[in-house]
Amino acid sequence: MKQVPFSVIHAAKRFDAEAVQFVFQHFEGFIASQCLCCYDDKNGNIFHYVDDDLYYQTGIALFDAIASFQFKEPPDDFVPKKCVSS
Repeated sequence: MKQVPFSVIHAAKRFDAEAVQFVFQHFEGFIASQCLCCYDDKNGNIFHYVDDDLYYQTGIALFDAIASFQFKEPPDDFVPKKCVSS
């Protein structure tokens, strides 16, 4: 799973609309998968659908998480690993 770049998270924390949209799009598939509900009809067929209310509430929770995200300064002896791009 790709990670959201730090610069995008930082911009989203400042409520940059494009950055917030990027974060929402990044998590959209996961959120939809967690909001699946199913029902079976009178013939016994099982159908799956995304519960719109749950999806909406989860989106609000993500927005709240972005707003309340706290950055911490790394310890003095922190040495970052070199990133290997794939």
